Amino acid sequence: MGVPEDLPLIIGKYVNQQTLMKEFHIGFNTLKKLHLQGLKVIIIGRQHLYDLDDLTIILNQLKDSSSQ
Repeated sequence: MGVPEDLPLIIGKYVNQQTLMKEFHIGFNTLKKLHLQGLKVIIIGRQHLYDLDDLTIILNQLKDSSSQ
């Protein structure tokens, strides 16, 4: 039983690390800073998945703190 080729990279409300970095145009250093801000990762096998809701909250916190 294989994985369908049309399976989207975004699974539900989670996004893998490669897609996150590609879509947001960020590198490993920025991802490390997001980890320090509290972004949690779920590791399943070789996949590193990030919750989009957590990402949105952390990005909003960073935006609010930088605007003050």
